[in-house]
Amino acid sequence: MAKLLFLQNLEYEFLGPMYISAMLRKHGYECKLRIGNTLEDFAPAIEEFRPDMAAFSIMSGSHSWALETAGEIKRELGIPNIFGGAHPTFFPDFAKAGEVDYLVRGEGEETTLEILNRLDAGQPIDAIPNLCFRKNGKLVQNPLRNLRSDPDDYPFPDRHLYDDLNGRLDRQVRNVITSRGCPFHCSFCFEDALRELYQGKGKYVRIRRIEKVIEECRELRDNTDVRVIYFADDVFGMSKKWLYEFLPQYKKEIGLPFICLVRADLAASDDEYAFRLAEGGCRSVFFGVESGNEQLRNRVLKKQLTDAQIIRAAELLHRAGIKFRTYNIVGLPEETLEDALSTVELNITIKSDYPWCSIFAPFPGTELTDYAVKNGFLDDQFEYNALSKSFFLNSHLNLPHIREMENLQKFFQTAVLWPRTFPLIRKLIFLKPNRLFLGWFGLIYFYVYIRSEHRSFWSTLKFAMRNFRHVLAKQ
Repeated sequence: MAKLLFLQNLEYEFLGPMYISAMLRKHGYECKLRIGNTLEDFAPAIEEFRPDMAAFSIMSGSHSWALETAGEIKRELGIPNIFGGAHPTFFPDFAKAGEVDYLVRGEGEETTLEILNRLDAGQPIDAIPNLCFRKNGKLVQNPLRNLRSDPDDYPFPDRHLYDDLNGRLDRQVRNVITSRGCPFHCSFCFEDALRELYQGKGKYVRIRRIEKVIEECRELRDNTDVRVIYFADDVFGMSKKWLYEFLPQYKKEIGLPFICLVRADLAASDDEYAFRLAEGGCRSVFFGVESGNEQLRNRVLKKQLTDAQIIRAAELLHRAGIKFRTYNIVGLPEETLEDALSTVELNITIKSDYPWCSIFAPFPGTELTDYAVKNGFLDDQFEYNALSKSFFLNSHLNLPHIREMENLQKFFQTAVLWPRTFPLIRKLIFLKPNRLFLGWFGLIYFYVYIRSEHRSFWSTLKFAMRNFRHVLAKQ
């Protein structure tokens, strides 16, 4: 039977490949994954496994590495490739590259299964929904198949797919999703673009059955070394009726602490919300602030979230004893340096336990990237191959004081955690960006990361050192 080998350069467990692997295994196919950076890293696995296709699930930023690696494998070993993930979904022109054979847009379980079925049967795969490829020098984009209405029709993710990470990464924190899709319309997020892509293809937001989520968590608890579950939904518990029924069952039947992503307005709208999460075993939550300027947050980012809601949510979470991470962005279209500094100030006001901040990256397909181009903040000839592997390095936007904002991002966590440093940081950001600033950011980021996600210190330190060397090499 046909075999698929995922290749990845990031040391992280992604749910997408695990769901695809589970679907393939359910139908008798073999699927494996290897972590590495070069053909030399992957050659032993390719020689042993002899896959029919090499698969890459990629985001913008890792696409250049994947393209180069796929091309080398194709030239040297004659193995065709297939790409999926956010970057191919929103930038199908990626398929025009000579190194690319096929790419899958959107949810990939059924499309990947159909590809292997047809390969086994010796049939052409060109008519399969969700597939993009070149034909006679032109880009062919097949229509997307309808969304599967019940996400519990899919088998549980294949947790063994990432066994190559054993010894490399702390795997005691495992991801679970309780829903697919997001009902909100933030302009910087790929979810809104994905919703548009699937318009007329079925219900976009789909919530799983409580009993199936409990069953998956029980399997994780009983068969792995998991000690914390990370509910990685775009918004966990968006239905309070579902959430308030789920939490007591989870506490009784699973009993593991968990962390999750929420929205501040949900937490602020109900005095019980934070306390119910705490009673169910929630250790910490993550939510987006994005900008300290309310007008920018709502008019440009379309977050639909007020300062009052953010402050109220923080107050209730503190009362419930739940620590929280805030997501923030600097270097946004239309943002001034004072706007960026106000984002620090709002995080100080709400006493964010785990502040997090990135530099805006113009990912293809998002409304905010289109806005940046239309309004002259981003060159309309911008090449997405220029995107950095990290959104912590530099900006691609044309903004006054953008270098100061890049520096502010390096000191953002420091300023929020230790507000007395903020006056000094206001002066430091006017210096030339340098490796010392980046090194300090890496140190504080590591400190915040292990605390917010309850990771092992030593395994995370090894992971950080391996990856930070690559970041410094880019400077």
